[in-house]
Amino acid sequence: MGEVKKGESMVRVEEEYAEKVIPSNKRRHWFYVGSVYFGMTAVIVVCMTAGGLMHGLSFVNSIMAMVAGLAILFVLFFFPLGKMGAEVGLNTYLLGECAFGTFGSKLATALVVTALPSIAWYGIETEIAVKALASVVAIPGGKIGIGILTLLFGILFAIPPMIGITSMAWINWIGIPVMATIIVYGVKLGLSVAGLEAILSFVPAENLSLMWGVNIQIGALIVGCCFVADYTRWIKNENRDIFFAGLFGLFPASILLGIGGMVMALSSAKLGVEQTWNIVDVMVKLGMPGLALILIFMLQWTTCITAAYSSGLALKKLFGGSRVFYTLLSAIIGSVLAITGIVSYFLSFLGLIAVLIPPIAGVIITEYYFVSHRKFKPKSESIYLPGIISIVIGGIIAYFDTIFIPALTGLLLSSLIYYYISNIYIKK
Repeated sequence: MGEVKKGESMVRVEEEYAEKVIPSNKRRHWFYVGSVYFGMTAVIVVCMTAGGLMHGLSFVNSIMAMVAGLAILFVLFFFPLGKMGAEVGLNTYLLGECAFGTFGSKLATALVVTALPSIAWYGIETEIAVKALASVVAIPGGKIGIGILTLLFGILFAIPPMIGITSMAWINWIGIPVMATIIVYGVKLGLSVAGLEAILSFVPAENLSLMWGVNIQIGALIVGCCFVADYTRWIKNENRDIFFAGLFGLFPASILLGIGGMVMALSSAKLGVEQTWNIVDVMVKLGMPGLALILIFMLQWTTCITAAYSSGLALKKLFGGSRVFYTLLSAIIGSVLAITGIVSYFLSFLGLIAVLIPPIAGVIITEYYFVSHRKFKPKSESIYLPGIISIVIGGIIAYFDTIFIPALTGLLLSSLIYYYISNIYIKK
């Protein structure tokens, strides 16, 4: 593990090196990054994504799309960006300055990659939490009452990150075993409802392509993979360390919880659930006990804390001012999205961020490996036009891509465009 002195606050150390290179004596074992990402993937959203895949794919094709998406995330995003963090020892915001300029990096990494997705995730998680509670406890006032409760809980969920608590350790400690227990029980109920033969022969409501499924899977985890440098900067600069961190962090929890989510979603679809990604509807239809839904409420709370804190920090970096204010603002906007029913647009949301974020990663990777040849060369300009132009063009073309995987289209096109434009720009 890292050579942090006994009694030395890890929070203080991280603040001290927020914009400084991590020295070798502060580096940690790869298990640090692996465990962080294992925790990121051992969440309800993984089950929701897997359930969403069942909306347009068969059971077998859903598994193929999930595994292919994880492999792409690992090879094309996690590893190259993780290697950058370990080599340079700096965070994603600073690495982004090499491709987008000082303010351009804030727009790309703070606003597009962090703030906007985090606010949307906050809305999704809050809506799921309140629906889980409402399925157990009668909420007076109908839709208006649920709307008021959503706004109330949306603000309450933001209080811990507003005062600087970035996670609820006691929930995190019990979260993974609780999640595993809920999923195992859900799978048992699902198999008793549908049976293994019906699951294997399942025909989805829509007949969508495998590439659609891969893109959805990429969208579910792309934000975390694009910020992997923030974590790998704390581990040794060894290829095997980054490899094992990604292998342990991305695959086990995602695959196990994903398959469990698929079985539950498919079984609930047999019982009439249309939104197979809506985990509360799925659990209620399968007859899960009230305690399980209360636990889902608690687990969503801790996820909301991370989303609100990340968004508040990103907006502060972009606009300056009070982090507390931006955290509260993010929570209010997210709560309004929850009231409007953002969960209904869950698959569309995943598809959108799978289009918007990969071009940014592609430009950062291309700048470091192919333009600067693995040297840290931040741009002095406020906005470095080659980077901005590349992600705009790559993102637009990816958005209208109906043939290939949009996430890969955006990644590859923005990379090629940036390589060409930046070389011309440098010569001028």
